[in-house]
Amino acid sequence: MASSPYYFFQQQRLTLQCGSRLPAAQSLLQLAGESVLLSQLAAEPSAQQLLEAAEQAYQAGYEQQASTEFELQGLALGGIGDPLLHTDVLAEFLPVFKQKRHGVPVTLVTYGLVAPADAPALCQQLLELEVEKLDIYLPAANPPAYQQAVKPTQYGFSELCQFIHTASEAALQVTCFAYAPVTQQSELRALALDLGAREFVVRPSLG
Repeated sequence: MASSPYYFFQQQRLTLQCGSRLPAAQSLLQLAGESVLLSQLAAEPSAQQLLEAAEQAYQAGYEQQASTEFELQGLALGGIGDPLLHTDVLAEFLPVFKQKRHGVPVTLVTYGLVAPADAPALCQQLLELEVEKLDIYLPAANPPAYQQAVKPTQYGFSELCQFIHTASEAALQVTCFAYAPVTQQSELRALALDLGAREFVVRPSLG
């Protein structure tokens, strides 16, 4: 259930809805079986609306129980679209958010479909915006299976693998994930770790 048109909670983590542009056929929320939630979110929120939504969630008590920074779930940006296709909003939102909520870790939930030539500069931009973590969708361990699972509209399996590697090398904390059920879990974990990700996790799906 959406807490507002601008944010929701996924695995108990506050997640802001960041635009609707996608590099693939479906939103990650659709793949997670969250079609009801998808219909409740605002398509293109402004940075100011995201700032107000984040503040609303924190004022309502989000993460008040965390006693140290290590216990913080922090803030994620994801939702209908892919945050890597909304860096203009990130650049407007994150400096103001970080000034107000210093020490709160920020994660982008993404397909990770980025042109290899653009990846180093993008990772540098994310670090300058104080993004700490990337959750990257990795549902398949080979190009044909990935093509079938994701139906990318730009780039593909090779570019995804390159981006995971580039982001990890840039010292972003990368977690790769897929939605249950997962048939190739051991292969996916091995691939993710080989590319430099810190872990591979399987998340529940409502589908």
